[in-house]
Amino acid sequence: MTDTHAPPDIDFETLASEDDDHFKSYRIFAADYVLIAVFAMLFGVVFLQFFTRYILNDSVSWTEEAARYLLILLSFAGAIRCQVMGSNIALEFVDKYYGRAITFVHLFALAATIVLFAVLAWSALDLIQRTAFQNMVSLPFPKYYLYATVMGLVLVNLCVMAAQLARRTLAIKAS
Repeated sequence: MTDTHAPPDIDFETLASEDDDHFKSYRIFAADYVLIAVFAMLFGVVFLQFFTRYILNDSVSWTEEAARYLLILLSFAGAIRCQVMGSNIALEFVDKYYGRAITFVHLFALAATIVLFAVLAWSALDLIQRTAFQNMVSLPFPKYYLYATVMGLVLVNLCVMAAQLARRTLAIKAS
């Protein structure tokens, strides 16, 4: 009796060569160092929070808020990098079902994402105006610093997406 649910044999050499090809073509940019620095700060703050809470049994009050805000900044900054590299999460199995129309599906998805990020930028502007006089709970900074930084990152991502949409639209017209 054979097991019909047995996992398929994995060709580890093929997987390793695919990884090698990927990392040979991978380039690190100056903006990546900023992302790494923000991630390192997030790691340091979370480690400080863990160490003071569970080892010293006396947690530092500002670490939870700082970790939350650093994670927000890392997410929006990382979204720019993913958009530039084209490495955002995608439903690749859907691509099989559209055939030749997949180019237009990708254009629609990019346009919808631009609309979403425009709404995010508008919402961040509204939050900046509403929280202009409020300080963060445990950090000595106004809240609008965070929202202004997020809005700036969203606007940068909007510019990247608009350039990609224009480039792809021109490529369709040229072909």
